[in-house]
Amino acid sequence: MSTLILPAAVLAALAWQAPAPGPTPGPARGGEAAEAPAPRPAPAWKELGPGLWLDAGSEPKRLILRARVVLREGALEHLLCLRGTKEHEAVFSTDAPPKLIHAGLLLTGVEPGGPVRFKPEFRPPHGPAIALTARWRRDGEVVEADARSFVRDEKTGKDLDVDWVFAGSLLYEDPVTKKSVYAAEEGDLVTVANFASAILDLPIVSSADDASRSFVAHTERIPPLGTEVQLVFSPRAPARPKAP
Repeated sequence: MSTLILPAAVLAALAWQAPAPGPTPGPARGGEAAEAPAPRPAPAWKELGPGLWLDAGSEPKRLILRARVVLREGALEHLLCLRGTKEHEAVFSTDAPPKLIHAGLLLTGVEPGGPVRFKPEFRPPHGPAIALTARWRRDGEVVEADARSFVRDEKTGKDLDVDWVFAGSLLYEDPVTKKSVYAAEEGDLVTVANFASAILDLPIVSSADDASRSFVAHTERIPPLGTEVQLVFSPRAPARPKAP
């Protein structure tokens, strides 16, 4: 298995072509009425694919993804999943292609670290820290929130206080077709439980089977089911070393 590496020429093509707009994420379950559509993309953003844009003019560069609220209550293993995969355990789902999300993060100037490893000994996922901000419309106004505030540790009652890291998922060979498969295509885009297939994961022990930690949806903080949001991925500036 290996992490995904895209050639520079492929990245350039992904970044500067302008594909036709993709479909909006499908309706959420639960019967709640959706809020207004997500804020419109800024004219300067470069469209990378369905529901995915690069803001190359910001500092640092940002990746913006369109998603929809699909879960507001219960246990979580994901913050964001691919539509039609893990909606029963994720706050948001999106139609944005996983490979393009990976490519878009590379275009912000960061390189992936590595996914979680469980054997022969546990190694947490590692990579550059990524801040995630959710933007949506409420009563006609655009509001923002740190996406970590949507995730609560059921044991401590506190919000998630650890940044996600760009682990980068991995590639594996399909035993039947013998073709290379990008593991994040299974739906693990941004997780709160450690998955080797995740693009963004938490750099802590957070196994789905770890009885010491249980993340749940912070219902009061999450917009209504069906609400369209923009998720903004912003690389964190590296921490400066302390002066002697």
